[in-house]
Amino acid sequence: MIRLVKVRLSGDPADVDVLAELIGEHAEVVDVSTDYANRRAPGVRRYLTIAVTGQAPPPAG
Repeated sequence: MIRLVKVRLSGDPADVDVLAELIGEHAEVVDVSTDYANRRAPGVRRYLTIAVTGQAPPPAG
């Protein structure tokens, strides 16, 4: 079963690039948005969609 996780990165464009690459090396990134200027802070935001495969862990509690 494939589940999707949405991740938002926000920060300096160079830092966002580095972190997006690191995530891509260790997870299946199925979609990456273009960069958007942050509204109230310097930098950019970028959205990633990551596919998580395998059995879901049991609920906590």
